[in-house]
Amino acid sequence: MSSPRPSGKTRSPSGGTLPLRDYLEGERALLELRCCEPRALSMMIHDLAHPMSPSLEQAIARCLVDRELEFAPAETLLPVMMRRFGLDPVACGRDPAIHALRTVCSACSKVATCWLALRQNAPAQACRAMCPNAEALEGLAARSQDDGTIR
Repeated sequence: MSSPRPSGKTRSPSGGTLPLRDYLEGERALLELRCCEPRALSMMIHDLAHPMSPSLEQAIARCLVDRELEFAPAETLLPVMMRRFGLDPVACGRDPAIHALRTVCSACSKVATCWLALRQNAPAQACRAMCPNAEALEGLAARSQDDGTIR
């Protein structure tokens, strides 16, 4: 009598289709980093260009969704998003509108989607579609073009 074969794909707890092996690999790597190398994990999360395996990247994204990791989106994601919209984050730091942008970014429910998109160098068009600050960033960029102050 033969036993049933497991399918090649298994549903991950996040609801997506992901091979169980990849899911567990990412979770295991994340657990090891959280327990043994929290500083390295923090550096990896905040350095959007840091190479990592897709399984670890997905495990981190799942934790970002649930706000399980110490992560300040306004510090890491907002400057990169500003550059996507043609703004200089340093120059914008002096603009009074930056406080509102930071507040929206910090409370954003799409932090994991944004983190993944910016890690993968998503174009401005994709960022416009997901970022709740997109309209404000476009307005800031237009205003800076008009008066030449912020860029």
